[in-house]
Amino acid sequence: MVVPGIASAAEHPAVVAAARVGAVVTDGLRSGGDLVRAADAARHGGAPDERGAGVVPAGTVRVDAERTWELDHTPNQVLTGPLGTAALGAVSFAYAGDSVTARPGSWLRDLASDPAVHALGGYAHSGYRAGQVDALMPAVPGADVLVVELGTNDVNQDVPAPHTIAAINALVARDGAPHVLLVDTPPSDHTTSLWGVDRRAGNAAMNRDLASDARHHGWTVVDPFAADRTPDGAYAPGTTLDGIHPTTAANVAIARRFARAIIAAGHAASTGTSADGTTAAGA
Repeated sequence: MVVPGIASAAEHPAVVAAARVGAVVTDGLRSGGDLVRAADAARHGGAPDERGAGVVPAGTVRVDAERTWELDHTPNQVLTGPLGTAALGAVSFAYAGDSVTARPGSWLRDLASDPAVHALGGYAHSGYRAGQVDALMPAVPGADVLVVELGTNDVNQDVPAPHTIAAINALVARDGAPHVLLVDTPPSDHTTSLWGVDRRAGNAAMNRDLASDARHHGWTVVDPFAADRTPDGAYAPGTTLDGIHPTTAANVAIARRFARAIIAAGHAASTGTSADGTTAAGA
């Protein structure tokens, strides 16, 4: 199996080490370095990295070079801190997201020039799961709205949905913004992942879980990707290049939808109601 940058799976050191000791289960490990440490521990009779699930019998290979390469080579796109200049009357918001938020040309970068909204701070990192963003999310005092765009990487990496929801809830509870927008996961042209997950079906299931969580807490769910999503959950033609992220052009319209949702939520926060007009419950 050929992997970009790796001649073959057999040449990846983590795979070689794991194959020699029996395959190390990689669920929960975030990098190739974790795999190597887990394989070293297993080789010497010790326990694997605490984030792994253990060691399975030799011959049952569950470590592969593609997963390791994907985690190690996801572009290190990170956004944190304020964006743009605050204008008089702008609705302030905090953000928590993944590559859909952090990438060049993303909705958040587009909103930096919108005088109606102002990003006070937050954390977004390409490839990160909800729990990883939760661990690195800074305090953002004074934000009217918290925008949470997370979950699709959890789906991709086969993280159980309750773990994802728990991480989002912890992040929201710590942030303390008066109003919360949970963002639906984006469309996907991929019906598989390196973790063996149907990403498209998984995103749809995650959106149902996000909606249930929002109802429980009195938060609002927003789907800024609705116009770019086909009935079966794929991207509409011309709105993506990789089947995972919107194009820069598509993000212009997506940013406008985010702005409308943030403004509506900010006005609701000032009156004690949710953006859909129901009484907001405490996070």
